[in-house]
Amino acid sequence: MQARDVFLTQLMQGPKQFLIPIFQRTYSWTQSNCDQLLSDIVHAGGSHYIQSHFVGSIVLIPSQQTTASIPQWQVIDGQQRLTTISILMTALLCKAKSLKHDVIAATPLEGIRDYFLANAYGGGDGRYKLVLTKGDKQNLFDLVDGKNLNNNGATSNVKNNYDYFFEALADSEIIDTVYQGLQKLKVVEVVLKAGSDDPQAIFESLNSTGVDLSQADLIRNYVLMRQEHTQQSLLYEEQWYPMEKNFGRAYGDKFDRFAQDFITIQLQSNTLLKSRDVYPSFKVWIQAALEQQSIEDVLAYLCRYAHYYCAFSLSQEKDNELKKAFADLRPLVEVATPVVMRFYELYEEAKLSKDDFIEGVKLLGSYVLRRSICDMQTRSLGNTFAALTHKIRDDDPLLSLKVALARFSKNSRFPNDTEFTQALIHRDLYDSRSCRFVLDRLENDSKEQIDTSKFTIEHVMPQNPELHKDWRTMLGTNWHEIQQTWLHRLGNLTLTGYNSEYQDKPFARKKAIKGGFDDSPLRLNRDMRDCSEWNESSMLKRSQRLAKIALKLWPKLEVDSQVLREAELEDKRRQAEGLTVDDVGGLRAPIKKLYQQLEERVLNLDQGVSVIINKKNLTFYTLEPFIQAIPRKNKLAVILALDFDELDEDARVYCSDTSDWSFIANADLKGIYCDLRETTDFDWLARLIRQSYEDALA
Repeated sequence: MQARDVFLTQLMQGPKQFLIPIFQRTYSWTQSNCDQLLSDIVHAGGSHYIQSHFVGSIVLIPSQQTTASIPQWQVIDGQQRLTTISILMTALLCKAKSLKHDVIAATPLEGIRDYFLANAYGGGDGRYKLVLTKGDKQNLFDLVDGKNLNNNGATSNVKNNYDYFFEALADSEIIDTVYQGLQKLKVVEVVLKAGSDDPQAIFESLNSTGVDLSQADLIRNYVLMRQEHTQQSLLYEEQWYPMEKNFGRAYGDKFDRFAQDFITIQLQSNTLLKSRDVYPSFKVWIQAALEQQSIEDVLAYLCRYAHYYCAFSLSQEKDNELKKAFADLRPLVEVATPVVMRFYELYEEAKLSKDDFIEGVKLLGSYVLRRSICDMQTRSLGNTFAALTHKIRDDDPLLSLKVALARFSKNSRFPNDTEFTQALIHRDLYDSRSCRFVLDRLENDSKEQIDTSKFTIEHVMPQNPELHKDWRTMLGTNWHEIQQTWLHRLGNLTLTGYNSEYQDKPFARKKAIKGGFDDSPLRLNRDMRDCSEWNESSMLKRSQRLAKIALKLWPKLEVDSQVLREAELEDKRRQAEGLTVDDVGGLRAPIKKLYQQLEERVLNLDQGVSVIINKKNLTFYTLEPFIQAIPRKNKLAVILALDFDELDEDARVYCSDTSDWSFIANADLKGIYCDLRETTDFDWLARLIRQSYEDALA
């Protein structure tokens, strides 16, 4: 790597061409950036005491396409400054020409153009000193050629900033001052050596503050920067650019979030990665991936997942049934994307049917909505869904999702129908973030959809604490208590476009006015249309009716108990992988010999019996644990999953009832306790072993 201070005009003079790599972001400087730069140039140009003005660094690497006549350089860093100076020079020439000047500061206009903007003897694109990326390239070419951009529909920053500079160069005096200032601009020219210097590492170092660089910028550069220029262009045109187009205007905001979800999946993180960790984690993933696959295949895989993301998060799904399922889930939770993308991959690979895909998405929505209505914690859903993603198996995606949901801890559990129904009926729903969503879905549980987006939430029984006398009469002597209790509950809430007309009017007036409940086409308002009175009984009856609909819209989780037990046992087996009896603390001879005899007897009961080893005990399972052995000094403690009351008198002599014990050291199985001290103890223990085994199967 070589670095030197150099005047920018010196850097730009002579036959050469600066290529902005295809993966670089488009030109993004705005008028505020240009205003500051122009102010600095005018100040430098108008002062005899300022000999130079530093404007930053330009990092270059020789292009492999360089010809003998016109050397080519890829611009690794500094493209925004270089582009802005070039635009300013084109505006300078055009304004001078419009003022009938042939020279600026004794330099012919064509000379300035050939010094700084064009290669006089280049052919094709070789005629231009600076070649921008796809969206901006032709606009800058047209400016250098003196063409009017107003005729080509250009709306880019190139045109906007050119227009700004052209207007700012108001007269001959400022033109001369700006040209003098341009001569004083200095940069640090950093030239990298191809094959030895790492352009991506230099780029990251120069942009370590992250200013104006998104994760998308960094990832795109990392993927493409190390490729030869022709390969860069090919990968960008065929894979990266189509992906950018899918994101559309949301690319700047949403690609970073996509990358966060994508890397969370690929690294099988049980927590959603923090934004600052996305780029470093992406590098870890892609380096490992490139050891197994080509860059084309790796990029194609990334693009596949981007398609899944856009289908769900940006509503680009083409299949109407999937699109409807996605639309129902999105308003409830943003962080479910990793699970949906994982499902989408399996769906594309024909490992998941469309019906199962839709059912899985509905379950996610049901889980989130039920927890929200039941006032259960939803703050850590990002981590919840990240961990859930890695529980989904290729061989049975939907079942594995259900099992994972069913095995959540108590604090993260899937609310049952009773909890959900009671919350819908008795909880204040009005202040819930889900209130509007719930009412809309209850209304539109039909093929005949009504657009409720312009409707507001209406309290049938008004909020005004000074209720109209007709309301007080209707509600009865304890009207105030009924109002406080039922005001914000589901039974008293609806949607309407006539909120201002309803106000605090009596119920009969709300029914009879134009657009009132009697005329309302909304299904939600059927109860009010059919009632002559609106009281506690009416509100309870309505909330019960709507709760039954909600149970179908947001279904419960159903998983066979045997499937759950099998999953739990499989987890324990995975946790015990690699452990042997020698890893169990305290299991030394002769206690180890006693255990081996116990193991032989238990495993001989059935081929389906297995032993799970951990460092404190050894547990025998069918699908349920039924015997546990814990090493003790000079004995083996044995716990059997039996009720002491089930034992006969002979067995009780050897066993202890642990139902009143607060704990048993190193044990996690409950039942009866006995000590195994010598081989002859199997004479009475064998009968209890079989009894415990048979109870576990029952």
